[in-house]
Amino acid sequence: MADYRPAHKSEQKIKKKDETLCLQLEKNPDLLAELGRRKKQQILVGFAAETENLLANAEAKLQNKNLDLIIANDVTAEGAGFGSETNLVRLLFADGHQEELPLLSKDEVAFRLLDQIVKLLEKRRA
Repeated sequence: MADYRPAHKSEQKIKKKDETLCLQLEKNPDLLAELGRRKKQQILVGFAAETENLLANAEAKLQNKNLDLIIANDVTAEGAGFGSETNLVRLLFADGHQEELPLLSKDEVAFRLLDQIVKLLEKRRA
């Protein structure tokens, strides 16, 4: 879900005019924060797609949203981001440790992420 949505919805097509159109946005609910508030024994994972202050922003989200793991992604890095088949991420864990992954395919990042979630589940069961 996007962070913001249009504040007003038009019931009909907005016709092109010579004037500038201003789009007002409003915040969407923060579903991840709400899940973090309700969390019991679940493993909660978030993503931080950032353009600046990658680690500081990711660490703040990790703490503020009560996450077990956050995937920090500098979307301005070469080979990473939304329009790329690869990604360059750092995993930040609630216990304070971090793991920087090399440039990988997005599928491989997903596999590595699943491996980490399995480890967190096994640790929680012990």
